[in-house]
Amino acid sequence: MKRISLIAVLGLALFTAAAVAESPGGTAALATRDWAVQTFKNTCSACHGTDGAHPVPLPGNPPPIIAGQYEDYLVQALTEYRDGQRQNIIMAPQAKALTNAQVRAIAAYISELPSPLHTLPRPELAH
Repeated sequence: MKRISLIAVLGLALFTAAAVAESPGGTAALATRDWAVQTFKNTCSACHGTDGAHPVPLPGNPPPIIAGQYEDYLVQALTEYRDGQRQNIIMAPQAKALTNAQVRAIAAYISELPSPLHTLPRPELAH
């Protein structure tokens, strides 16, 4: 019985460790939907708009519409900004602070936002 309890406690500890990430301030930040909503509101919306669909017009290269973008694309883009494979003076420092779990959480949230984006029909694929 003690062995089962120890295994359960170790399993829970590993699960918690995987879900918890250190934030820049040193406090634990769970990569939950609530965390993603708040992070989007506090960080992403400054450039991409409060809904992710109406970016703030900036000189040069304006921020893209991200609302409704494919989740796997967002994960890839954020990971590449974080790891230095994509260069952007604004996005790189923002992404640098994110863990893999946080990248997935924010990407999932953004992909669910209503979007004006749509996939154009491809006549060659019509049935």
